[in-house]
Amino acid sequence: MNAKLIAFSGIVTAFVGAGIGLVTAHLFPCPYTSQIYKDLEQKYAIVGAVAGLLIGSSQEMIRELKQERDEEEDLLQDLDKAVRSSRGDFKALTRRKDRP
Repeated sequence: MNAKLIAFSGIVTAFVGAGIGLVTAHLFPCPYTSQIYKDLEQKYAIVGAVAGLLIGSSQEMIRELKQERDEEEDLLQDLDKAVRSSRGDFKALTRRKDRP
């Protein structure tokens, strides 16, 4: 797996998630004035960034694992074809030796 690509994807989606968190905080202001509800923009940005990081990294890892699996399946199919063709050649050789 390409760790640099996974990290880059996670960082980019973290920035997107932070932006979505900031936009959400501006679009839906909180009507409450308690201490818990202060600095919601910062909290939404952090939650969005963490969610973006997790989603982006996970998505890229899944894409890379699928690519590796597809390459392994192609290799196994090629190996299976080679084994089947060599069996056919072996059978043809043994048949020729049996006949006078």
